[in-house]
Amino acid sequence: MSGKHAAPEAPRAAIGQSILSAEGVTMQFGGLRALNDVSFGLSEGEIIGLIGPNGAGKTTFFNCLTGLYAPTSGSVALRGTPLPQDPAKVTDRGIARTFQNIRLFPSMTAEENVLVGRHVRMKQGPLSSLLHGPAFKRSEAEARSRTAELLEFVGLSRFSDELARNLPYGDQRRLEIARALATEPSVLLLDEPTAGMNAQETEATRQLIFKIRDLGTSVVVIEHDTKFIFTLCDRVLVLVQGELLVEGTPDEVRGDPRVVEAYLGAPPDEVEHQIHAAEETP
Repeated sequence: MSGKHAAPEAPRAAIGQSILSAEGVTMQFGGLRALNDVSFGLSEGEIIGLIGPNGAGKTTFFNCLTGLYAPTSGSVALRGTPLPQDPAKVTDRGIARTFQNIRLFPSMTAEENVLVGRHVRMKQGPLSSLLHGPAFKRSEAEARSRTAELLEFVGLSRFSDELARNLPYGDQRRLEIARALATEPSVLLLDEPTAGMNAQETEATRQLIFKIRDLGTSVVVIEHDTKFIFTLCDRVLVLVQGELLVEGTPDEVRGDPRVVEAYLGAPPDEVEHQIHAAEETP
């Protein structure tokens, strides 16, 4: 956990109407209950952080939101309409995600990886695609143009023709974000986007997420780096053993003794002492 003055507060955007909601989501795997009656709502222009100890159910919750898992009970809706239990259809409806373990096509170039995401929005008919007619060519040209824009947006223009497997780790994570953005999502779910990054790369990712929010895309972020979360998000949710423990602003969550104890596995007084000692160390 970070001290209250560890980093400047994140710039906040105007929060709009509700866009994504989950009601009473429960996920049971045999005798294991990975999620238990979890509810939340995401508004337009909002960035929400999802934190908790390992095994708390964070990625399972993302899988339920994106149709990868069908919840044992509960529901997920986008703009009030229930989402199908089909990841491709969920993407088509406007929800995109990245993964804890990077899932790029390693033998394809950066440009080709983003084009894969862009093809979700290409609507040419089968005959035009087969014959490579004018409509197909226009659509392909538009897709390549948009891909170039997205690579520039995430700072990877110079790697357009580079194979994904040859990119540095942090750049691979940014490429995965570009591919997700190529689907034109209303909601972007990021699963540990700064894992393995150094401080400079982490800050660059924080600024990139602000830019994504400013484009009109709402964002939900899973991350273990609490300093990153508390300086990024409008609200923070804490999952512990599959249940929603606390929800609130970064300051509310950061100061809640239940979060300190559950997240760090130590009594609050002891953790606070460690925090103050670290802050006072030159």
